[in-house]
Amino acid sequence: MVTSQVTVTTTPTLLVAADPHDQTVLLHCESGSVYVGNATVTSANGYKLDNQNTITLPLGAYQALYGITSAGTNAVFVYAEVN
Repeated sequence: MVTSQVTVTTTPTLLVAADPHDQTVLLHCESGSVYVGNATVTSANGYKLDNQNTITLPLGAYQALYGITSAGTNAVFVYAEVN
């Protein structure tokens, strides 16, 4: 299990590093909006996580998860666990 608080910026920011095993990830957006996806995530193609929202995502083996904001910085709380 790994927990962290990540400050997400206007460039793709690593939220969860790739692992050789499947992972379950819980994300909580502290403020503003964050868009999540792969290393090429943008505010146009990412999944929007709004202010104070929480989401659970499965990550496959060797998949990493990134976040980006459309402006400024926002905090995301991350909980990742290997399945």
